[in-house]
Amino acid sequence: MDGNGAARAARFSDTGESVRSLQQLIEAGADASARLAIADTVEGGKVLAPIVPHRNIFCVGRNYSEHAAEFARSGFDATDSADGQHVPQYPVVFTKPAATVIASDDVIDPHTDLTSALDYEGEIGIIIGKRATKVTKADALEYVWGYTLINDVTARDLQRDHKQWFIGKSLDTFCPLGPWAVSADEVDITNVQLQTRVNGEIRQDANTAQLIFDVPTIIETLSAGITLEPGDVIATGTPVGVGIGFDPPKFLQTGDEVIVSATGLGELRNSVGAVIDRDHLVPAAGRRLFREKTGAGPAVVLIHGLGGATTVFETQVAALAETNTVLRYDLSGHGRSPFAGAAGIDEWVEELRALLDAEGITTTALVAHSMGTLIATTFATRYPDRVSSIALLGPVRTQNDQARKGTRARARVVREGGMSAVADTIVANALSRKTLETQPLTSALVRELLLGQNPEGYAAACEALAAAVEPDITSIDVPVLLVTGDADPVSPVAVNEDLLALYPNARLHVLDGVGHWHPIEAPDAVTTQLVEFLAKP
Repeated sequence: MDGNGAARAARFSDTGESVRSLQQLIEAGADASARLAIADTVEGGKVLAPIVPHRNIFCVGRNYSEHAAEFARSGFDATDSADGQHVPQYPVVFTKPAATVIASDDVIDPHTDLTSALDYEGEIGIIIGKRATKVTKADALEYVWGYTLINDVTARDLQRDHKQWFIGKSLDTFCPLGPWAVSADEVDITNVQLQTRVNGEIRQDANTAQLIFDVPTIIETLSAGITLEPGDVIATGTPVGVGIGFDPPKFLQTGDEVIVSATGLGELRNSVGAVIDRDHLVPAAGRRLFREKTGAGPAVVLIHGLGGATTVFETQVAALAETNTVLRYDLSGHGRSPFAGAAGIDEWVEELRALLDAEGITTTALVAHSMGTLIATTFATRYPDRVSSIALLGPVRTQNDQARKGTRARARVVREGGMSAVADTIVANALSRKTLETQPLTSALVRELLLGQNPEGYAAACEALAAAVEPDITSIDVPVLLVTGDADPVSPVAVNEDLLALYPNARLHVLDGVGHWHPIEAPDAVTTQLVEFLAKP
């Protein structure tokens, strides 16, 4: 992100490799930042946590003497440290699951069904830069990549009642982290002023010079018997001023805003509130997906293709919902489903399985378009008992070498120039001449779908398509409907005729004057085919 908060793609100038995560940058070595080239094109999206470590976050407790004293006096200290004997002799270490990490501006779930004593703890987080084992204090800072901010949100009553700290500090959303990661050369960790504000009121205000165990000591202690890995995160402890330190305690309430800030590290800003997902995002296989559900009856799941979204099937949904429960969703990295790292056909198959499990759907019909047909057929071969029938609109197969090169080249173009660099070309080539000449609104809709995609999500999907391997479709013995257009350049009639011969139980319908975006180019004809097929496969 630049100084104005605009996001721009990064790559290594010497190799051209795209940099998609901080972990990748860390593992590239000490000179990685000097090798970065930043794109001129501004990208859309949401700021995520700068890093989510691959294992639990290491946390140091009671690392400011005044906080150790307020904790001992609070009545919530299950370790029964007497006031006056509260300063630990050795670092007190616990962990928080990486799954608790949320980004700046995300909402902290108060878990009001579990706790009535929600508290904040502003902290500095250490990000490890290289493998560290048995490191001395003198060398410890050489192993630090950089620093970030952490709010070690805590349910004090759970912390007390369970007589250990893990549960009370590990509920979902209990580790806001960010907003950025800052490399160590930009931070004098011996003199960082750390503050926490709640609804604008300063509650915590301390300097890292007051740490009981400084950063080198923490790293020496942990690495003595635990190998620290690149990308590991260590929370260094919180100063005096947490909610339990007041009389009466000032616990967080729904609607409160907590801002943790520090010299050079920005502001980590989060509010407390019920986690209401106004965008209909649901968890699935470790990702969050936009999904819509309508109708009643046997289940039908609609799966879009590369550059698509649920909108592709807008015309078909109303008709299908008259007799079916219709579930449609955006693949991760597409439409309104956030990009959460590169995914492939296998990952998308597991997203589908997780969605079905969450909805209690044991068996479903699948309707898929373009790249989505690879997801549908792979799912059917992996979970054959869960599929009743399959309708494949413009089915695609494993790409040959030339097609792979072209798809990967498109990914590079998108990363360098955004979706606007490819949208018009795709519209011109994928739609039929008839559609282009007689349906300007259809052309506009496809163009808008493409321009609305996350460029990195689209580029990653291009690479996934290029790497895709066709499943053993001859093993799919449920009824299969193949639909293509006679002007479809991606899924030509000849390809569909080959597929027709391979499926044990299939039929083919060819649409006149239609290109590759069948549900939009010929909405009524596609709807008719789907309704008839699902009624009597």
